[in-house]
Amino acid sequence: MDRLPQNVTEYLWTAPRVGEPRRRTNLRRRVTFLRELEKTGSVSYSAARVGLDRRTLYRWRETDPRFGARWDEALLRREEELLDRGYSLARTGVPRYVFRNGVMTATYRRHDERLIMFMLSHTRARPSTRRVDAPDGSI
Repeated sequence: MDRLPQNVTEYLWTAPRVGEPRRRTNLRRRVTFLRELEKTGSVSYSAARVGLDRRTLYRWRETDPRFGARWDEALLRREEELLDRGYSLARTGVPRYVFRNGVMTATYRRHDERLIMFMLSHTRARPSTRRVDAPDGSI
């Protein structure tokens, strides 16, 4: 199986370069879409930023396995980034500010129990990728 390119720029330079110049424009749009998708995590927003219809993008995803793999990888990176941010907020709390007569008088950190519960349930919901065999050979 082919090795996936490490980043979007490598995808741009390793993608097949056959056809008319319009195809290169589509290739640039694909790369721009993947970058936007990695930043935002929203297919609709990323498609609007690139100026493409979502149906076109989904068709490209179905017909080009490398593009589909990069799409999934971009969404996975975004999810990991959001999880990291969530764990950080759950651990350190959210800063809150106290104002009196228009002047900030104090700050404190508020820990949100709902966020902590969500992060714990999300962690537990993911299946483990490691397989542990029992000592007697049964699974």
